Amino acid sequence: MITRISRIAFKHSVLATLLGLSALSAGSALAASHSSTTFIAEQDINGDGKVLLSEFKLGRQLEFVRIDFNADGGLSEAEYLGEFEGRLMQRIAKIADPEKRREEQQRQMRQAKVRFGVLDTDKNGSISLEEFMAAGQRMFDLHDRNKDGVVDEIDVKQAEEDQKAGKTSFVSP
Repeated sequence: MITRISRIAFKHSVLATLLGLSALSAGSALAASHSSTTFIAEQDINGDGKVLLSEFKLGRQLEFVRIDFNADGGLSEAEYLGEFEGRLMQRIAKIADPEKRREEQQRQMRQAKVRFGVLDTDKNGSISLEEFMAAGQRMFDLHDRNKDGVVDEIDVKQAEEDQKAGKTSFVSP
C-alpha cells in the first residue's frame, strides 16, 4: 500500500516539475481544439507561436499522466470525464443564465461520455496511452494542413482560404 501511494505521489511530483518547466506557455496542454488558432495557443509549450509534432506529443503525454490520477496507465471514464468537467465548469461559469449553464453542462458531458467511448477503441473501459496519443495524432494531422509536421500561422492562413472557398472541415481557422 505504501509503495502504491509513494508511486502516485512521485508521479504527481514529477509531473508538477515537468509542467513547471513549460510555464512559458499559456498553460499546460489541453485536449486538442477544433480551431487551429486555439490549438496553437493551447499546445505551444515553448511559446514560439507554432506547435511541432514532437512538442505536441510531449504535451499529450504530460496531459495523460496528469489525468491518470491513480497512475494505473489507463484513463478510466471517471478520470476522463472528471478532468473534462473541471475545465468545462471554468468555461461555462461565464454563462449568466443558470438554466442555460445547466443545459450546456449536460450537453457537453453527454458529448464527453460519447467521446470517451470513441477514444476507447478496444472497448475495455479504459483509454490507454496509445489510444490517447492516436486520437491526438489525428487531430494534429487535421490542423497541419500543409503536412510539414508543424502547426503554425501558415496552416491557419490555409484554413482561412479553404473556409473562404467554401471547403468544409472538422477544424476551423
